[in-house]
Amino acid sequence: MNINFEGKTVLISGAAGSLGSQLVHDYCSSGVGTLILLDLDEKEEELINLKKQYGSQAKVFTYCIDLTSVEQIMQVVKQIEKDELSVDILINNAGINILSKVVETSELIWDKIIDLNLKGSFFLTKAIGESSLVENKGNVIFVSSQHGVVGNQMRAAYCSSKSALVGLVHALTAEWSTYGVRVNSIAPTFILNNKNEEFLLGPREKRNYLNKIPLHRYAVPEDVSNAILFLTSDKASMITGHNLLVDGGYTSI
Repeated sequence: MNINFEGKTVLISGAAGSLGSQLVHDYCSSGVGTLILLDLDEKEEELINLKKQYGSQAKVFTYCIDLTSVEQIMQVVKQIEKDELSVDILINNAGINILSKVVETSELIWDKIIDLNLKGSFFLTKAIGESSLVENKGNVIFVSSQHGVVGNQMRAAYCSSKSALVGLVHALTAEWSTYGVRVNSIAPTFILNNKNEEFLLGPREKRNYLNKIPLHRYAVPEDVSNAILFLTSDKASMITGHNLLVDGGYTSI
């Protein structure tokens, strides 16, 4: 299946992470015209490296932002407009998880998770939608989680935030479909990368997590990126309002 994004402008939040950088690679490999990469100030060096690595394949613009701040979101979107960029595809990939029992979850922990995972995704989508995406009949993706579908210990705030993203998909589908905008979410299982490999491959985690995945492997960034590229391509032109599970069957048993 040939997927081509020639002439398209894709905005990726959390672009310096393992999934974000995989998306950058895969969109460039699929002919994307322009990439807009967002991440925190402390990830600026990683953003610069991505621009150096892929700047010969696509136009790459980078912006540092704290997505928990609506003010910063509005400032960055104004700068994107000043740079004469018009977004076709928005990937809400930025997110955080802090493991905490319910009775030990403080207001600070709750707010950190909800403010980035849900509030930040909502207000970035709202701002980009108003700026260009709705006019362009574009695509929106929210990176949810299998834990937005089923619960798990130590993740009350995280599960709540990821489940809420699926609800947001439904609401945006109801409002924006009339403009030709498609909105979907991706719900991956645990994504193995070089930062969490030692943890996820430990004996306790294999017993509690890996052994509960019917395909008996964790996802890797390519698994999730491939699904996102499909959903944002013309091959998925009749798919909207959907939460695509990329979980190896975790939620099915």
